[in-house]
Amino acid sequence: MSDRLADVADYLACLITLAGTAVKALSDRGRRSDPALRYVYAAGLCMGLGLATTPPATFTAASGLGSWPWSWFGSGCIRLVSDELELLAVGFLAMLAHSIQPSDGVRGGLRRQVAITAGAFVLSVVAYVAAGTTQVGALVVAHGRRRFVLVVYVGLLTAHLVWRLAVFGLLTGRSARRMPPGTLRSGLRLMASGSVIGLLWIAGNVNDVVDLLTTGGEIGPETAVNAVAALGCVVLMLAGATTPVWGGRLARWSRPLRARYASRRLEPLWSALRATVPAVELLPETARAGRRMPHGAQFALYRRIIEIRDGQLALRPYVHPQVPLWVAEFTASTVNTGRSRFRRRHEVAATVEAAGIAAALEAAEAGHRYPAEPSAGYVPPEGQVGIEEEVAWLIKVADAFVTSPAVADVRNRVRDELHSVPG
Repeated sequence: MSDRLADVADYLACLITLAGTAVKALSDRGRRSDPALRYVYAAGLCMGLGLATTPPATFTAASGLGSWPWSWFGSGCIRLVSDELELLAVGFLAMLAHSIQPSDGVRGGLRRQVAITAGAFVLSVVAYVAAGTTQVGALVVAHGRRRFVLVVYVGLLTAHLVWRLAVFGLLTGRSARRMPPGTLRSGLRLMASGSVIGLLWIAGNVNDVVDLLTTGGEIGPETAVNAVAALGCVVLMLAGATTPVWGGRLARWSRPLRARYASRRLEPLWSALRATVPAVELLPETARAGRRMPHGAQFALYRRIIEIRDGQLALRPYVHPQVPLWVAEFTASTVNTGRSRFRRRHEVAATVEAAGIAAALEAAEAGHRYPAEPSAGYVPPEGQVGIEEEVAWLIKVADAFVTSPAVADVRNRVRDELHSVPG
């Protein structure tokens, strides 16, 4: 039963990989000269062919090949073909990850990847041939002390696969963090997630090493667990590589859901502003008319953004001029105690804006104004170019408004100061 599950998962993964690579190539008409796309096609082709040779059924069929030119395929070399195709596939993935890095040393990095992959390919082939393997049924056997040579082969192969997949996952994840929201960033994140599943897939080679050391030198095809991990890996990888094909349609279909989700995330900030400045809420008739529109959820979200920004404008005379300094002091104190939650500059900027709103709400309720510049306490995000970026930024501000200890600290400081003001 487990062998049948492994066969189904591996052959399905093979079919998905080859079909997905073909779809990707067809959708990239006019851009195939891009070196990054060549690495995608090469990785997909090698991975698909490699998956066709890993199932137990393929191993068993290969053991019955006795006539030339297929006799060598049934003497244990099927395992070598399968492993080397996977080695080349992850090597091309590492080249892909390096090719999309914004660095002047991209060419040098690519040359290193080619050299590493080529070196690992040659060394692993030499080690496998030196092990003198033969195939018995679905098992590849190395006799006597040669099993230790096969251990070296499996260890070398595993180390290379883990290293290349880790490099691919780290570099694609880093590239995704630098990109604005969109299908390209989502695709890179899916591919980085696929590399994590790929590490679980490769972890099955550890079982091969154990078998070699305990059973006299036998390694076999993939287990059902490894085959399912392989299927998950290729599905995520191909989903990420083909996001330009399906990502736009999915984004259009999911836009109302994302708009409702964003509105819920903004609800605490909007409610606090409306409670203090009721005039920011647009006319109810406008809201009812918007809900009847084809894109009612998006209309409601945009309306909420306008109301939040109107509330900020109304509260600017109440923003305490020391808000940025107080946030900086709180951040410095938490860094010194190891409790800092800030990892990036934009997180601090969003917290400053949220703290400015919280301070202004406290002062507005007390009716106390500050002689400050109109922009005090407001730090606009960098690089805003559209409504999607505005929504993403205000969600960060709303989250900080509710959860940030720095915002709570600023709110308490303002309250204490207002209580100490006479009359």
